[in-house]
Amino acid sequence: MQAQVKKRIKKGRRNKSESQFITNKNYLQAEWEVGHETVTDELSTTVYPNLTLRYGINKQLEINTEISFVTARDRLAVHENTSGTEPVMIGANWLLLSETKKSPALIFSAQLAIPFLAGKNFTAKYWAPMLQLNMEEPLGPKFIVGAGGGVFWDGFLPDPSFIYNVSGTCNASKKIALVAEFSGFINGSPPQHNADLSLTYTINKQVQLGATAGTGISPAAHKNYFGINGVLGCSLKKRHVQQGHI
Repeated sequence: MQAQVKKRIKKGRRNKSESQFITNKNYLQAEWEVGHETVTDELSTTVYPNLTLRYGINKQLEINTEISFVTARDRLAVHENTSGTEPVMIGANWLLLSETKKSPALIFSAQLAIPFLAGKNFTAKYWAPMLQLNMEEPLGPKFIVGAGGGVFWDGFLPDPSFIYNVSGTCNASKKIALVAEFSGFINGSPPQHNADLSLTYTINKQVQLGATAGTGISPAAHKNYFGINGVLGCSLKKRHVQQGHI
């Protein structure tokens, strides 16, 4: 059952171009999402929550860790509900190139799921890396387009899947953004293609709330997904206070 309930958590996107997805130096950011995914008529998963912590080492490099608390429901199983934590993931994002008027931002992302750092019901067989290259380019002040591709191991099968995504962001105002994304998994099995739409609302520089809805657009894809999410950040940089002389 564990191999069936493996899924990719979809996270809302921030109202920034991809080059700014690298957190600033000494900046700590927490991203959370609570959602429900219908895989088939019999199988579904609820995430409560997916939590990602990011920390900026410098302007080009951030490190991150991610964990998901899930309940998988299989209507055909003797024990219908299975709950636990999926393998903890650690990773890094490296800004290779900042965007210019002639070229997009280029970011290399890597994550590694650690099989034994999981609940007993979700322990994987193998270490599960993910390697992806992302490109994004602002088109004026309101629009951002992007694309990415890479390879992904799910931790239960030895062979990888090719992953891709194509996205477009519209900054409707200073606080509201809409993101449309197509993404998928391609391997020896029938491919899984998905379409998502996200809405984000930026409260201030440190806080953002959002919602994401998605649907499968190929026969093998998971049926649908809905989640609410948020971002909370703070700077850990020490502030220097000048003291006056008496």
